[in-house]
Amino acid sequence: MDNWHVGYAVKSLNRRIGRVIDNIPAVRENKNLTSIQFWVLTFLFREAGRDVFQRDVEAEFNIRRSTATEILKAMEANGLIRREPVGYDARLKKIVTLPYAEEIRKQLEAQVDRTERHLTEGFTKEELSQFYEFIRRFKENLGKLEQSDAAARQ
Repeated sequence: MDNWHVGYAVKSLNRRIGRVIDNIPAVRENKNLTSIQFWVLTFLFREAGRDVFQRDVEAEFNIRRSTATEILKAMEANGLIRREPVGYDARLKKIVTLPYAEEIRKQLEAQVDRTERHLTEGFTKEELSQFYEFIRRFKENLGKLEQSDAAARQ
């Protein structure tokens, strides 16, 4: 592993996690639920109790507005969510999960918990804390690179 690139290692791990997620019965049995929609639902469930908007999805998943729009449109068409206006800003529409999404919520949460337990098996809390710190620093470093690249393009 000494000759692995960090990006390759992360991408490889991401692919394996994706295969596990794609094999979750709620995802596998529901042809309309893609893995990115699964993660968006998981995010929405985690943020229950507060208004969540498209910009929150964009920030959470580091995706472009157009990508978020397409994901959310598909989720609306599949009866998972709806976007509804908020009284305090006519320009904003919060994302609300629909009963269909709530039906599969318990199954998704249980399977995410199971996957997390297997994924983190044998790691101490300190090791996991260190891992999350590494991820935070990787993101910070990539943010600097993105800013540098954007400045160079101008």
